[in-house]
Amino acid sequence: MIVDMPLAKLEQYRPALNAESDFDAFWTRTVRESDGQPLNASVEEYPFPSDRVTVYRVRYDGFGQNTRVAGWYLVPQKPYRLEVDGKTPTLVQYHGYSDSKGLPVRQMSWALQGYCVFAVDTRGQNGETPDNNTYSSGSILGCMSKGILDPENYYYRYAYMDCVRAVDFVRSREETGPIILAGGSQGGGLTIAVAALSKDKGIAAAMPDVPYLCHFRRAIEMFADGPYRELVDFWKKHPYDVEQSYHTLSYFDGMNLAPRITCPTLLSVGLLDTICPPSTGFAVYNHLTCPKTLKVYPYNGHEGGSEFHEIEKWSFVRSLLAR
Repeated sequence: MIVDMPLAKLEQYRPALNAESDFDAFWTRTVRESDGQPLNASVEEYPFPSDRVTVYRVRYDGFGQNTRVAGWYLVPQKPYRLEVDGKTPTLVQYHGYSDSKGLPVRQMSWALQGYCVFAVDTRGQNGETPDNNTYSSGSILGCMSKGILDPENYYYRYAYMDCVRAVDFVRSREETGPIILAGGSQGGGLTIAVAALSKDKGIAAAMPDVPYLCHFRRAIEMFADGPYRELVDFWKKHPYDVEQSYHTLSYFDGMNLAPRITCPTLLSVGLLDTICPPSTGFAVYNHLTCPKTLKVYPYNGHEGGSEFHEIEKWSFVRSLLAR
């Protein structure tokens, strides 16, 4: 079964970037704006039944005004903590669309290996983080069309920078060593964005799985399931706004962000993925100029490599830390 194009064509698929002329200036200014905003982080120990890992409930100010981002911060206790030059490698974990950071047990497999882990909510989805921003456009349920007619006011400008600020939080911790970014689906798209926008913040590796928010025009042509439907539903009611919407989306496209990534990157795709079509993942991978590895799962859909790929990620990080 082929849901997109044959693997041989995918391996060569490198569509032209469609970034606007002010793309770099837009993000340089946005990152600078975020850097000038205090985190005002709060850290409170959370009771959790583990003798090896201490769990903290974290809150910090999201990008803009009036939104506090919620996260779990897991710190292995000595002597179970990994150390590289006296510091602990730290995984920053982003979740899929309409999901949440979940409970700390989700991150325990990494923490029990000795890594610190910071898992954060995406604003306005199903966690403990609200979205108190006001958007100038968008009328469909969900997040995809919020502020869609203006890059400055688009939902993912705020969501991306909230996730960059998660990196700022772990960098503020004295135990933090090399920072590794990870996430699947929307979390994969957020991983790509943060790797691209935080390249001067000590990112050691990025691991986006079956990434969402990539090569939007192709994704809209090919998807069969999932939240890209929100854009289609918006355009049904606003057919004259399609091109302006794509103009906005170009600033947030993982394909356009890919060339900015400098850290080693492990990316995965499932060739039967009908939510994030594999060609959109290849479009990102083939524009990466950093050290890169691709894992392809020919008989898997949006679940990607699941547990098998988790082992690949463990091995990937260990090999980097051993250098």
